[in-house]
Amino acid sequence: MKRNFYAIIFSVLTLASAFFAGGCGEEDAGELTLPAEIADSKPAPVPQKISTDVYFDATVSMQGYTTLSAGNVYRTLPDLLSDIGGSMGEVTFYSFGENISRIDGRDYRRFSSPDPYTEIITAVHNVIDKSDAAHLSIIVTDLFESDADWSNIAQKIREKYFAHHLAVAVIGIKNSFNGDIFDVGLNAASFRYDSNAAPERFRPFYLLILGHEETILDFMYKFRERQSLPNETQYLLLSENLTTTTSDFSKMNLLEMENFFADSKFNLDETNAREFGLDKFTEPATFSVQFDYNAPLGACPLNMNELDSSAKVSALEEGEWTPLSRNDVQITMTPAEGSSYVVKIELTPEKSLREDKINFVQASIAPTARGYLLPDWVSRWNMANVDVAPENFDGSKTINLIHVLGSLKDSVFATTHPALINLNFLIDAR
Repeated sequence: MKRNFYAIIFSVLTLASAFFAGGCGEEDAGELTLPAEIADSKPAPVPQKISTDVYFDATVSMQGYTTLSAGNVYRTLPDLLSDIGGSMGEVTFYSFGENISRIDGRDYRRFSSPDPYTEIITAVHNVIDKSDAAHLSIIVTDLFESDADWSNIAQKIREKYFAHHLAVAVIGIKNSFNGDIFDVGLNAASFRYDSNAAPERFRPFYLLILGHEETILDFMYKFRERQSLPNETQYLLLSENLTTTTSDFSKMNLLEMENFFADSKFNLDETNAREFGLDKFTEPATFSVQFDYNAPLGACPLNMNELDSSAKVSALEEGEWTPLSRNDVQITMTPAEGSSYVVKIELTPEKSLREDKINFVQASIAPTARGYLLPDWVSRWNMANVDVAPENFDGSKTINLIHVLGSLKDSVFATTHPALINLNFLIDAR
């Protein structure tokens, strides 16, 4: 009798040990390390107060924006930038041509008059080199670069900003203009251009804005609110994010599940990933979420017929995430009401996952290169860099604007491949 009692106790303890060993596996609950590209996919937090650096292009070609009183936004710009920047933190002003000079005190207000515009060479690339990526940087310019080397500028921006999850925006403003425009066409001709007070003849200038996307959007909305004159103003935002609504699980409504169940062993932050368990490893599993598409101010338009879906699966083996060579993960997005879409994920666990392992799935929907477009205003404001007769010169347009802004668009696309949807999820198949 006593022998049978000890045998029963031993069996119970053995089963308990096996249960706890199987439940913990390679990772204890709450101690999971996500794949590095997921854990490092967010920019550093934005401080509550952020410094703003304003760089005024002081070349002679900018002088014409200050000369006419009618339809003149540019004259109010120094005070406006000081006001908006001051509401966000400390503001420092600089002037630049080939070199960069700090402007002390309230001397930045002189840029409302023609006097400071004496530089001959425009070197935006030097400003990018000097700019502090932790600050909000605003470059006031006509987007001309000596030697037309915008590919070099785009490369510098790509390495310093896009590669570190930061953003770039452009605000274009049509302004009255009476002055000289240099280096037009292949023969570098110069033209005198007078818009008079006719809005259709106004010449664009630009604010090139670099920094954290959240700060850039804050600035752009404040700028739009405080724009008192009816001058045509256009916006472009280049970022790894394509929507103001979240593209991850954190705010999406889970609509339905089949063979999945929500789990929370590892207390994951849903901006990084969500956790699921499986009812049966051998049967198909699906879930759907509702996604609301709301483009931020200035976002590049998307061709919804030019979207591409992809999925990567990896399994945790001996503490390392090992990519799996095959998977049958299917991702579909179908329109719902208004700006909403239903995104459905389908997979067969035994075809896509490693049994008895923790698996990680990275599912995304992103525009193709043909689906990520510049807004229409860029074409309307563009003038090809060809030789033109004086009578055919149109000073209301910017030379090579499509090339300049297209090079920036291509840089953010190549660096971050902005995604519409990023659904990263953990499946515990143990």
